Amino acid sequence: MENQITILISTIAAAISAICAAISSIMTYSQYRKEKLQKLNDRLDKILEIGVQYPYVENANFISRWVEMKDSQDEQYLRYDMYCNLLFNYLVAVYDYHNGDKNKIEKFVDVKSWVRLHQLNWKYPVDPNENIDGYSLEDTIFRK
Repeated sequence: MENQITILISTIAAAISAICAAISSIMTYSQYRKEKLQKLNDRLDKILEIGVQYPYVENANFISRWVEMKDSQDEQYLRYDMYCNLLFNYLVAVYDYHNGDKNKIEKFVDVKSWVRLHQLNWKYPVDPNENIDGYSLEDTIFRK
């Protein structure tokens, strides 16, 4: 009988320990997701600030000249290229955060408008291998 009580107590203690570990894991994961979301929001704010400070980076007329100007040393196009790198890296982070769930991504940020507007920079980068080497095949957010 004493042996059975010991086994019962050990089983209960193990179950309580497992429950506590599960709760701790859930809380840690939840905190991690919350911090990751805050970082995404902070990055979005910075991207938007750049767009306000340099409005041409979101201007369709300016962007339409990308292919002919991408190799120039024009500071605006150099800045635009860096802006697009920030933007594309951000979109990959959003894609990762939402595990590629298109509906969640589109609810979080207007990805379609950005991809459409900046597609020339994606399709015709300054370095022809930039998007091949810099992004994996899983980064399908940029593919139509």
